Amino acid sequence: MREFFSKILQTLCEWNWADIVNGIVSIWVATVATLALKTWKRQSKAQQQMDFIDEITNSVHEFINSMAAPTEMVRYIKIGFESHAGTPHLDPEIENSEAVAYIQKQGKEDSKRLLEYLISCGPSLTKIQSLSAKGQVLGLKNYNACQNACNMLKWQHDRIQALCYMIGRPSLYWINPEVQKTLSKVIQLDPEEIKKEIEEYNVIFLTFVKENYEKIYK
Repeated sequence: MREFFSKILQTLCEWNWADIVNGIVSIWVATVATLALKTWKRQSKAQQQMDFIDEITNSVHEFINSMAAPTEMVRYIKIGFESHAGTPHLDPEIENSEAVAYIQKQGKEDSKRLLEYLISCGPSLTKIQSLSAKGQVLGLKNYNACQNACNMLKWQHDRIQALCYMIGRPSLYWINPEVQKTLSKVIQLDPEEIKKEIEEYNVIFLTFVKENYEKIYK
């Protein structure tokens, strides 16, 4: 038995303990470094997500605020259409003759005013579109909801832009079926509906923001 323990002791003494300790330390350092790198990557990704959410939220709210003026201008234009209804000078051969009469009388001037309001929406809308594309690679929860809300906000802007284009061209050939078809569409714009839908898209967007903040800070 003594001989057996002597051999074990001799073997242990022959080991290069400095190399063994160095190897253990190296493994430990590598493990700690790997864990630290993973933690840093998670924190870095979370920071990128937070920065993105903050930036797009600011842009969306700026855009929504800037849409108030063109939406009110739509209301004013609709009143203009209605004010010409039943007047004796309307052409009975033209559909939507009250809208045409308004356009021929003051459409160009009001189109310029509406265009100025729409231009003021441009910077925030451009920012939203750029960020919406960028956000696809950040791994955010339910990102489709964010994209859809942003697309629908842009759609409201585009609808008003179509109205702006139409009322700014008083010399269009108004009995042309295609012209009448387009006119019929744009004069159906309802400022109350636009306002309501913008609010709904904002709720969808804010729900997306809330879900992702909760996920990041979980």
